[in-house]
Amino acid sequence: MNNAITLLVPAKVAMPRGADWAAAFFAAAARAAHSLWSATTAVSAERARGRQAADLRRFAATVGRSNPSFAADLYAAADRHIERG
Repeated sequence: MNNAITLLVPAKVAMPRGADWAAAFFAAAARAAHSLWSATTAVSAERARGRQAADLRRFAATVGRSNPSFAADLYAAADRHIERG
């Protein structure tokens, strides 16, 4: 019984023309997309924080009729929520 193993060595292939340019273009486009994405997420997080504080203030206004001291605490919490953002 004969066992034979054949190893194939691939031939060297030259880098395609324009590969360096295409890689640089792709890297620049990826950096631009990342900067746009991070800017929009920061703005949307800030808007969400504002909406949350506005919701809390609306709730404090409804609670304020029956419990003014608790409403004052809620207003202060809404202010802190905005300041810490």
